[in-house]
Amino acid sequence: MNRTLKTLGATLAGALLALPLASQAGTLFRFPMSMLSDQCANGGCVVSAYMDHAGADYACGGVRYSGHTGTDYALAGGFTKMDYGVWVISAAGGTLESSVDGYYDRCNYWNQNDPYAACGLYTANYMIMRHADGRKSKYWHLKKGTQQYARGASIPCGNWLARVGSSGASTGPHLHFEFWDPTWGTDDPYAGSCGGPISLWTSQGAYRGLPGITCQ
Repeated sequence: MNRTLKTLGATLAGALLALPLASQAGTLFRFPMSMLSDQCANGGCVVSAYMDHAGADYACGGVRYSGHTGTDYALAGGFTKMDYGVWVISAAGGTLESSVDGYYDRCNYWNQNDPYAACGLYTANYMIMRHADGRKSKYWHLKKGTQQYARGASIPCGNWLARVGSSGASTGPHLHFEFWDPTWGTDDPYAGSCGGPISLWTSQGAYRGLPGITCQ
């Protein structure tokens, strides 16, 4: 009996070690936008696209597009809401590793057949944070001139980073939030039948809903 239990324990331990690092304990994230009443609360922000998992989103639904590497949170009020100002929030504490600012931020189209054209790839304002365990969170399509920190800054979880914009390959104002792991690369913080087994949100929330705002 003891030998059987030991064998089972070793098997389970091996299975856990075989899981991608992104599915194991480490940095957890809060929702990366402001949930104040005039910001993303009350339907002010919606999920417009999840990460693509070979033709499905994490929950095996269709809220994704081919090759999408993050989650898009769109402003329900479009450019009017963007002009009012909605804040992107640091999803976990870390260091601002890199950032780009100054690009046009009112793009409303993206030609997938010519992805490097104007309002295409490499013309987005963005910020990338590195966390204590080497993981990174990426914040894309930011509004020009609204970034609150310089590279190298240490930023706690829950702080204003910049405002939502529509720079780069963007058809309207939204935040593209992306998670990256040093071993496994780009991964999905959502857990589901077609995604990973463990959520990297402090509170994932319902499908098509928004994650919670509690910091780790």
